Amino acid sequence: MGIRALELARALAEDGFDTRLLVSNDPGEAREAAGPLRVCPAPPGQFASAARNAQAAVVSGHAANWFFHQVPAVPVAADLYDPFPIENLHYAEAEGKETARHDRETLNLALARADFFLCASGEQRLFYAGALYETGRVGPHNFPGDPALSRLLAIVPFGVPAEAARGDRSVGRAAVGVPADGPLLLFGGIYDWYDPEPLLEAWPAILEREPRAKLLFFESPNPETTPQKVFARVRERARVLDPGGRSIFFSPWLPYGSRADLYAAVDLAVSIGSESLETDLAYRTRLLDAAWGGVPSIAIGGGALARELSEAEALLAIEPSASALAAAVTALLPDRERLGGLSQAARLFASRRTWREMAAPLSAWCREPRVDPGRRPFPKAPRRWWGRKA
Repeated sequence: MGIRALELARALAEDGFDTRLLVSNDPGEAREAAGPLRVCPAPPGQFASAARNAQAAVVSGHAANWFFHQVPAVPVAADLYDPFPIENLHYAEAEGKETARHDRETLNLALARADFFLCASGEQRLFYAGALYETGRVGPHNFPGDPALSRLLAIVPFGVPAEAARGDRSVGRAAVGVPADGPLLLFGGIYDWYDPEPLLEAWPAILEREPRAKLLFFESPNPETTPQKVFARVRERARVLDPGGRSIFFSPWLPYGSRADLYAAVDLAVSIGSESLETDLAYRTRLLDAAWGGVPSIAIGGGALARELSEAEALLAIEPSASALAAAVTALLPDRERLGGLSQAARLFASRRTWREMAAPLSAWCREPRVDPGRRPFPKAPRRWWGRKA
């Protein structure tokens, strides 16, 4: 979501808006990535001063709780791209009921107090339209004049840079500690709503056909706040399958600006979601970003984005089994012509989804922002989540 906030801010600045990116934690990393974009520190209790003279705001996640209470008069677009209340239910056993309660209250506050809403896909739009209806934001007061809800809820997917990715394969391999020889499969970060098990089950069969193949996972940048149940399981299985660490690799998180080199180093991306509501609502950002880097993908349960990439012939959607995955990978890796065609299709797909193009509905709203008369009263919730009013 930090990347999305940064890129949406850039897109709005390119459209002529005087844009500030408010950062509630250490703004140093954001400033390094933001270039000329103005980055302002906004600790939880100081949103009112950080947002002084703002004519509109775009908020997301838990930091939005503070904003709604401290800056109540500014028109607000709530970015619901990340369905975190559903994602985090996968952590319920580790985190307990309090986290789920906090997430629900956070979403309820946004549904009540925002004036415009962003989502990522048609599936998400239906999900949030239902939630808005239940909250009282859709009804006889606004539906007759806007039956498509276009003035309330817009699809604003993830985007990619307008410039094509230009990376160095050898630099990318070195950055993640993977030898230069052999094809490289990228799974990426592991969260508890992913299911890498079919890929690990298929790995011996893949190595039998492609003995120089490598598989790359990323470690979490925030292991202290992100439960690691599935990651720990993958680590344990990897030690059994590859005790010498010659074919399965785990890399620390890479800086955002270095990912073009990573994609140049990768031959194929693999995405496997669990059978869950999260997968139905997901917009797998990693698949789009990999497509920007020219990396073709194989997906099991990849949600709306995987479907779109499959229709564009940039991704192979397969049945959920280790045997199907092994067959698809071993057929594709040696077929350089087919890999090249998928790569070209992936780049073409991504080129039509630049951040500025994806942000167009948000930019249109920002030209005429208004406090929606259908705003609901502040929900009753524990004051510790929101802080003091400004």
